[in-house]
Amino acid sequence: MYSPLAGALTTLLLTSTPAAPPLASSTSASGMSARPRPSSSEQLPLPAGFTIPNGIAHAQDGTLYVGSVADGRVLRRAPGGAWTELFAGSEQVFSVTSLRLDAPRNLLWGTSPDAMGLLRPKGAVGARTARIFALDARTGELRKVVFLPEGALGNDLTVAPDGGIFVTESVRGSVLHLRPGSEHLETSVTDPRFKAQGTGMSTVGPAGIALAPDGRTLAINTFGPGRLFLIRPGASPGVTEVQLPRRLENPDGMRFAPDGRLLLVEGSIQSGDGRLIRIDVLGKSKGPRMLEVLASGLESPVNLTVSNEGTVWVTEARLRDRILRGTTAPLPKRFWVSSVSLPR
Repeated sequence: MYSPLAGALTTLLLTSTPAAPPLASSTSASGMSARPRPSSSEQLPLPAGFTIPNGIAHAQDGTLYVGSVADGRVLRRAPGGAWTELFAGSEQVFSVTSLRLDAPRNLLWGTSPDAMGLLRPKGAVGARTARIFALDARTGELRKVVFLPEGALGNDLTVAPDGGIFVTESVRGSVLHLRPGSEHLETSVTDPRFKAQGTGMSTVGPAGIALAPDGRTLAINTFGPGRLFLIRPGASPGVTEVQLPRRLENPDGMRFAPDGRLLLVEGSIQSGDGRLIRIDVLGKSKGPRMLEVLASGLESPVNLTVSNEGTVWVTEARLRDRILRGTTAPLPKRFWVSSVSLPR
């Protein structure tokens, strides 16, 4: 049996609040530098019928991949082109909450939890076993499916240089590892600080995960508690909490930018003001790290990817009414991917 906490997925936990006014463009006493949603940001409309985008990845040539929580479909878009279907979804891959490209091996990895039952008041996770999967990035052929341990739920993943996969597990509070060539996930890191306590959304633990430029150090966040950690490699991996001026408000998808600073989205259930944040977590300065708000007013941001040229693409899930009112609330008619150019 799966715990109700399994409902705490990257894709849908950020979507239960309305948009709030943009933050002022200033630096506050809390150490947060804020910018409103950039007027120069671009929205790439998704095709009609493609709903609840979450997982997102890109290729070096700018090709985008986006997955749907609703049905497991994966779309592909070449630069300047139209969206086309790479993968139609299936009984084995029925939901996509994360996508990451392993370019050297031509694999598009993702997470697939049974999440749609949560999209209503007091909803519950479905009965299908959570899993990760790999598609052929050119043809869309399903190349691999690996099930998570009983009672576990994968949230987000990242790909190591050797082709191994690291997955955040939101229920037990751990990071799982799939070694290259293996068919089974194993526990890589666990820490009491990863655990979440309380009720409702506050019970959600590890969510977003990102691999640092050194190819070894991991950053993970906890969705409910709003904490951020660095995991240093070693026989016994060292876990350090990143000091921040405040707790993050429902952090989710993360990636390191080309300059080594960390990018993450805040779903912001209480305030309703979804944000794209930049943090220098690897710098040598002491004390709390500045939270630089690159964009605010986002509608339930859940995941992101960033190019070497400094373009950030963010998926916005737009699910507030469905979370609050249940299936009587229609899904929005429009979904999109937003792009933001990184300021220096």
